Order: sequence, then structure tokens, then C-alpha cells
Amino acid sequence: MQVDVKLSPDGDRYVAEVDGRQIGLLELVRRDGVIIYPHTEVHPEYEGNGVGAALARAALDAARAEGVKVVPRCWFVKGWIARHPDYSDLVADA
Repeated sequence: MQVDVKLSPDGDRYVAEVDGRQIGLLELVRRDGVIIYPHTEVHPEYEGNGVGAALARAALDAARAEGVKVVPRCWFVKGWIARHPDYSDLVADA
């Protein structure tokens, strides 16, 4: 299964698609020089297939490329970073 992840035209979420069908999203909010990730959602039919991981990786890679810190308020993104410590440097100090 090929998951395509793109930033929405409004820049307020990453969208995961398979064969042109939206199957997941990761919301983001830019505030005070950081990117906040408040919510991740994957269509139940696709849970457990790496969709959430694809969303998290795309969002965090984009933040790294932009040179900004992140605040993972979403439990999924927070847990994903904990399992991938090479991304922990992106987390803004509390």
C-alpha cells in the first residue's frame, strides 16, 4: 500500500491518501515560532498499516527542514517521537 502524504492547501494539516482517497490527517497549528500537533486521525479501516507513522514522519521531517521546534500535544505524535528518539531534538522545551 502506497501512502501519499501532503500538506493541505491551507497549511493546517497533513493529509494521507491511498489511491486518491483521504485516509488520515495530522492537524497542525503554528504559534509563537513552533508547530503544535494537536490531533492525528486515521480511518479505522487503515489503522495499524503505518498511516499514522507516515503522517508523523512527513510532518516532523518538514519541521526539521524548516528549522522549527514542535509541540506534540497529540498522544500519537508524542508516542511516535518517543519510539524514534532521533526526532526528539525537534521537541520544544516545556
